[in-house]
Amino acid sequence: MAVYDPIATQYKQFREHQIYDIYFYVETYTYFSQLGDLYGKSILDLGCGEGIHSRNFKKNGAVRVVGVDISPKMIELARVEEAKEPLGIEYIVSDMCELGKIDTFDLVGAAFSINHAQSPEQLRQMAQIIYDNLKLGGRFVALNNNVALPPESYNRLEKYGYYRNKDLSDFQEGMAVPSLAFEVNGEQIVIDDYYLSQETYEWAFKEVGFKTVNWYKPMIAPEGIEKWGQEYWQDLLDHPPMRLIECQK
Repeated sequence: MAVYDPIATQYKQFREHQIYDIYFYVETYTYFSQLGDLYGKSILDLGCGEGIHSRNFKKNGAVRVVGVDISPKMIELARVEEAKEPLGIEYIVSDMCELGKIDTFDLVGAAFSINHAQSPEQLRQMAQIIYDNLKLGGRFVALNNNVALPPESYNRLEKYGYYRNKDLSDFQEGMAVPSLAFEVNGEQIVIDDYYLSQETYEWAFKEVGFKTVNWYKPMIAPEGIEKWGQEYWQDLLDHPPMRLIECQK
């Protein structure tokens, strides 16, 4: 069963309301800064969830957007939004590892989805699907939770809405890491990611043929700094809860 199926509605509420500043001023700003100009581009959005980024891709000029998610409930929510505001986005229910080649795209994006890979081999399978669906010269851009944060950073990130309820210091490949815990209507929701080292990520993407694998830390939108001040964001910059990966085919 897809991990997000039982919590699809709660997760959508959490994303929309409880971490708005992080989503808008950090996640979206970092992601779209690296994606660059989307006008006229075709984009495959892997692990699209309720379609929040898929819709933004289309609104920022993408000519074609296909969203893929393993969770039927998440895709159902995405299609509800598409019905409310038709943008021409295609949505597919599929395990990323079983998607196969559906077309060749200018860009493949993935926000907090490939960090669900539970082994180096599963990550390599994801990398192969990404590679196969990209045009020559195309790029893959992903946001990943930084699951290897040291325990001493946990309390510094709580003000941004990040809650880690398990202290870990000895990370093993494939280890489940509770990377996000949140409360909706009094109900505690915990989402696990899986630890794979930076070296494993670089191996997986280069193994399938990507020329380059680059890593970036999150950035803060100028509007976010204006609203909250540089000092407010410093703990997030010093202990980044997410990282961005860019690979070139």
